[in-house]
Amino acid sequence: MVIHIDNAHEHRKVEDIAHEMIGNRIFIGWPFLQEGMVAAVSDPLFTYEKLSVIPGKPPKVVSNPHTPQGLGLWKSKAEKIERFYSKRCGVITGNIDVLLHVRPLKGLKRLDNGAFVKDYEGPDKEVEQAVQMAVSEVFSEDPRFMEKEPPPLSEEFPEGSKVFFLGEHAYGIAAQVCGTTDDTLSVVLVFFPSEKAENDKFKSIVANRLQNKYFPSFKVSEMLGLSGRALSKITSSFMVVGSDGNKNNLGLSLKFEAKGLKVIEYSRKDGRYWEFSEKAIQLIREYQAKYPEVFAVLDRGGDAMVKASDVFADAPNPDAKAKEVKTWLNSKGVRDFEPVSLFCDQLGKATVKEIEALADNFTAGKQSTAGIKKAMVKGIPRQAVLKPSHAVYRLQNQHFALGDRVIMVQDSGSVPLSFKGVVVGMNAKSMDVVWDAPFMSGTTLGDRCSQYRGSSVEFWSCLNLTNPQFVASTNPKAPTQQQPKTPFKPRFGPHPSVRPAPGQHPAGGFRPAPATHHPNGNDAASHAPVHIMTNPNRGRGGGPRGAPPASAVPHLQVKNGVVNGHAKTPSQTIPPANGPRGGFHPPTHPRGQFVPPARGRGFVPGIDRGRGLPPRGAPRGRGRGQFAPPPAA
Repeated sequence: MVIHIDNAHEHRKVEDIAHEMIGNRIFIGWPFLQEGMVAAVSDPLFTYEKLSVIPGKPPKVVSNPHTPQGLGLWKSKAEKIERFYSKRCGVITGNIDVLLHVRPLKGLKRLDNGAFVKDYEGPDKEVEQAVQMAVSEVFSEDPRFMEKEPPPLSEEFPEGSKVFFLGEHAYGIAAQVCGTTDDTLSVVLVFFPSEKAENDKFKSIVANRLQNKYFPSFKVSEMLGLSGRALSKITSSFMVVGSDGNKNNLGLSLKFEAKGLKVIEYSRKDGRYWEFSEKAIQLIREYQAKYPEVFAVLDRGGDAMVKASDVFADAPNPDAKAKEVKTWLNSKGVRDFEPVSLFCDQLGKATVKEIEALADNFTAGKQSTAGIKKAMVKGIPRQAVLKPSHAVYRLQNQHFALGDRVIMVQDSGSVPLSFKGVVVGMNAKSMDVVWDAPFMSGTTLGDRCSQYRGSSVEFWSCLNLTNPQFVASTNPKAPTQQQPKTPFKPRFGPHPSVRPAPGQHPAGGFRPAPATHHPNGNDAASHAPVHIMTNPNRGRGGGPRGAPPASAVPHLQVKNGVVNGHAKTPSQTIPPANGPRGGFHPPTHPRGQFVPPARGRGFVPGIDRGRGLPPRGAPRGRGRGQFAPPPAA
């Protein structure tokens, strides 16, 4: 069965379609519909957007012409949509003359007044859809994404519900609702006054940790007197095979290029180059001084594994010597190295243990209830407290750093509510936290902390106490505090070059070459147009076709038709720069006379063109075109 689509907008003006649809919701991806909002409308020549031309007036539809690259890009997008429906879905869309630029629905976001409204993606995630394939209305709405009006405070915050206070003086303190009115509520706070100073002490541990200085690999090679190849082998896996076939890894295992792993406090990667810390350099120095015979074979070629008898040729028992080296490496802690992803940042085990000891000290001092303070705060707005079920909506774009003190504000998950901890690791989409007390679902974070005290949690599940970012005023009439808008997307390590989308400019952009000055003072000659992707050996009019200019060949000297001391025929003499293309000279003899070495194409002997054929000018059968005159006697 093949379905033909009737385009209801076929005879309408594009301006009318843009005025009707831009800013309104639409459903795309038929037959599997997905809601989105129309941001712009385009045809083969223009893009139509709604802009506020005059302040205070309603926005108007403004048309912008496509760039020269955008013309072909628009056509390719339209053809792709038509081909997809035709080949994959059995749907004939007809000619696609209008595209809708749609931002898909991301979810719901909660406003300060408690209402839930739809949140759409940004401009970077816009998708194109043919106007005849878009659906304006559906019979059954998705209940998960239904907008909701703000509920009454007594319904949203019933008495006795647990919340977190977001005021300036007791930020992040657990509280309990004790009363509500039409637009304000009252809460009871219970806290230790010393907790504010505790947060700064945890941060100081991270700030005062031993800072390792890193050096690039080529600098490390110079410092150690090793080649780049030897350093690369010894810092990764270096397998040595014994006489019994057993393999021993005599490398330091500080970097894993293929797996994208590094070792905390020893190695990291910045762009294209690996970097090693002073601690790693010291370890390599000790290794080099203890077993120089291992470093002597690192520069050997070949992919085959090295035999122990070749490495320890002077030792009476090479296999025992290889095991001795491996035992020495284990004594230096190489076996305990923990490889982690290049794109994360973590604290070392020693720093984590120091954080745990400080947390245990603070917990022991809070066993008595003498230092607890209780306070009641009345007449605060709803945005001054955080309900655990609202954390996923309100705590977006929150930023964190190593050593930050956090509190768990999510009422679901493995970590108990109101637990406090310290950030010890940052990943691309989560963070590693060491909590003040063990709990049932806790882990060791890969043997970096004590048992049952670590876990990896989402960014929005915790409230940052060291760096408050959602401080709200307790005055109901005060303006709403601005919340962080920049998305928090931590990424450490190398950043690969990302190709831009088709038709879009690259992030860095092409920059003009720096101005150069001609040696003779004529700067006009230095601003000649630059030809990209052209072969200088096959230029136009500047010399013989198939050979570079004489000035580009240092060993080639031309003087009065003599090349390297050998007289040449007129056809083999290099023509002037303004001569005919290819160095061709009209014939001055009857056709059919063949002169073996000459071909009449401006050939210069001694230039290898890399074709693996006999030198040009040698006898090759019939000539091409007009033949050159015979050489003078």
